[in-house]
Amino acid sequence: MDNYWNEVIKRLDLTPEGAWMVYLAGAILIPLSLLLKKHLSWKEWYTTFGVVGFLAWMGNIVFFYQLDLLDSGKPSIGSIPDTIMFAIAPACISVIYYNYYTSSKSKWVVATIFTVGSLITEYLLVNVGFLIQKGWEILYSIPFYVIMFFLFLPWHIKFIKNKNKN
Repeated sequence: MDNYWNEVIKRLDLTPEGAWMVYLAGAILIPLSLLLKKHLSWKEWYTTFGVVGFLAWMGNIVFFYQLDLLDSGKPSIGSIPDTIMFAIAPACISVIYYNYYTSSKSKWVVATIFTVGSLITEYLLVNVGFLIQKGWEILYSIPFYVIMFFLFLPWHIKFIKNKNKN
């Protein structure tokens, strides 16, 4: 029985190189997403968290496994840091984003700040050794962040807010 639990702990891969940054980000982002929900109802928070978490995890499957352009932690194991990085952190960031995406004047500024912040975070994850590039460059991520912060998330919030009115 001890061997079974040792194998379970081993497969959680709690200590890959650079995981400290993922844990730190999760420790900051999760409380912020819960405490800074000024402009979202709990239903909107829940919907956004689920949709963005799902899309981020699907992106992980495509880019990390199917296309094999990047690795994280120990690539053969879907670990706790992977779950934080690919599902929880993007969902938290999207909820935090909505709290600053309010006035029409600041929408471009907020989207630009979140795009640049995401690029810097990705750069840091590569430099601390958590993300291993295998044919991927950080600049390739720019279109994905632009689509997410300038197009998808603004559309998504309008969609769920209009659904709540009906």
